[in-house]
Amino acid sequence: MPEGPRGPWRPVREAFAAHGRAVVHSRWREWLPAGPGGHAVALGPAARGMLDDQDRRRLRTLPRPAARARFLASRLLLKHLVAAVSDTLPAAVCLAYEPGGRPYVAHPGAPGVEVSLSHTGDLLVAAVSRYGRIGVDVEPAGRPMRYADVGRRLCAPAEHAALAPLAEPERARALLRLWTLKEAYAKALGQGMRLAFAEFEFEAVVSRGGWRCAVSEVRGPFSSSGHLVSAVWRQHGCSVGGFGRELVEWPRRFGNNRMRADGGG
Repeated sequence: MPEGPRGPWRPVREAFAAHGRAVVHSRWREWLPAGPGGHAVALGPAARGMLDDQDRRRLRTLPRPAARARFLASRLLLKHLVAAVSDTLPAAVCLAYEPGGRPYVAHPGAPGVEVSLSHTGDLLVAAVSRYGRIGVDVEPAGRPMRYADVGRRLCAPAEHAALAPLAEPERARALLRLWTLKEAYAKALGQGMRLAFAEFEFEAVVSRGGWRCAVSEVRGPFSSSGHLVSAVWRQHGCSVGGFGRELVEWPRRFGNNRMRADGGG
């Protein structure tokens, strides 16, 4: 967990060197000086100068100080992350955006590096991969997730079959995990909420599409119940239909095990 621009970045570089990807989380307040009472944030010229033109324009459209602070801090985190794994300076990292809003790195110092961002409340999450598309999503672990409210627009038929027999709150936890994974996948594709979640089964996307996924729970001074962080990435050199020896992390198995973890060594 980087505690602002100073990192520590060595574990991030080591993870990227070993696995070709890294996912980090940080509090946005670690990146910007707090104003009176710890609530307002001073967006000084040095920090704003790190933004690219498109981000400066976006910053000016955000009316609330907290929203501006989160936006600026998330871009600082992402630039420092890319700089840490590509041996360049954060100020040299140029971020651009696809038509759907998906960020990408547009400078020659990091050829082929893919990135993703997510945030909720005080927590920022950023990811980088050198092998292909990556997406991340973060949600409070205690977020209410009622099957009656979200099941129809979230679950494919096989997922309905797996989740419907479960009792609450187990089903709510399973729904939240599935929600964050599909969100992360949509971000990796650059589709966001335009992707119809109920029209694809996540297990089939992963097992037959050469994707990998991981779900972890982050605890800290962000909330009383922690957060779920999901990452979905395209696996380099993966043959369609197999996981190879990559460990896919799931925090639990549930239902009839249609959504289960396939192990590796």
